Amino acid sequence: MEESRLEVSEEAETPRDVMDYSVEVRGLWKVFGPRSNEVMDGDLRRASKDEILEKAGCVLALRDISFQVERGEFFVLMGLSGSGKSTLIRCLLRLIEPTVGKVFINGEDICSYNKARLMHLRRHTVSMVFQHFGLLPHCTVIDNVAYGLKIRGMPKKERYERAQEAIETVGLKGWEHYLPNSLSGGMQQRVGLARALATDPQILLMDEPFSGLDPLIRRQMQDELVELQDRLRKTVIFVTHDLYEALKLGCRIAIMRDGEIIQLGTPEEIITDPADDYVREFVQDASPAKVLTAGKIMEEPELLLYEWQGPKAAHHMLRSSKQDHAFVVSKSRQLVGIVTRERIRETIERGASSLRDAMDEEPPTCTPDMLVEELFPIASSTPYPIAVLDENGRFLGVIHNRTILDSMIQDREEKTDV
Repeated sequence: MEESRLEVSEEAETPRDVMDYSVEVRGLWKVFGPRSNEVMDGDLRRASKDEILEKAGCVLALRDISFQVERGEFFVLMGLSGSGKSTLIRCLLRLIEPTVGKVFINGEDICSYNKARLMHLRRHTVSMVFQHFGLLPHCTVIDNVAYGLKIRGMPKKERYERAQEAIETVGLKGWEHYLPNSLSGGMQQRVGLARALATDPQILLMDEPFSGLDPLIRRQMQDELVELQDRLRKTVIFVTHDLYEALKLGCRIAIMRDGEIIQLGTPEEIITDPADDYVREFVQDASPAKVLTAGKIMEEPELLLYEWQGPKAAHHMLRSSKQDHAFVVSKSRQLVGIVTRERIRETIERGASSLRDAMDEEPPTCTPDMLVEELFPIASSTPYPIAVLDENGRFLGVIHNRTILDSMIQDREEKTDV
């Protein structure tokens, strides 16, 4: 490849601490065709995909892609067929050579690597899991999983120990000596994942790995991948055309169209603030309840009582604010309980002097990272708002039942309108 074809603009060369990121892409283009240089050097650089095909006979796959992936992040590339997502993920390993641009992995521009350094990167730093499992049909499960370690030159005993660990990690213990054709599709995909994990890569690239699986098996694999990522904390770049898969797995999602990233954000940002009509149409069937968290919809309570206040003072405050109930907290805002005007009145009549005497049930609670859809059963089982508590039990705010119910009604109305 000519050195000049990997140059990027001055703007893309602005100094940054690339070591802050596991992966960084700057000004990446991919144009297929013998006249790709003409596209990059002339007016066609700004032309549409169709115009480039018509005038130069070239296919624009990627146009000026730039993004960063944090260490340990689960980053999703999402788009319809032909959007460029699979081409992009292959450019990250130079399985497809970029036309122009830079790809930094752990701070080094791999577009400058020779064949030896590139091979070392593929064997030691980055692993890829493809849509089609790519298993060796004549090799057992453990031989398939150990294959990457074998070509790395690892001694037999050590590579089989490592392969066994990976097999157990993906839940295939007991299947080590079976051939791939003895396994279900989901189990074969686990073998592919174990093979990638066996090399202990820092970065895992996954190109629509679950798209060929039945819906039930696909959901199970998604759940298992979430659990694995929680334990292993790999940097994962995951390609999918399925919105629900992206929302379930991704810390951030990059939506692609015609070789460009048209929106990059968290699942919540994508759903609640789509960048344009294309994204809006893409996500129109997704319920905000599946991505919104309790922390985003909680409010400050209209009245908050403190445990050192007496029943008479608390009753007066409830009556003055026209509230029927209120949460009670300690000086450090630890949740103590919930009281009602009726219970406080009865407590006063009994002559009790502590506000704790007016509490008769556990208040409904949740954590700020719980999804709104997870709050539905809590909201339906209590007449009270839900208290949002941090990991130490400290009171953060409240979620009124009407807020949760409104999101359910909104979701149903949107589906009816469609």
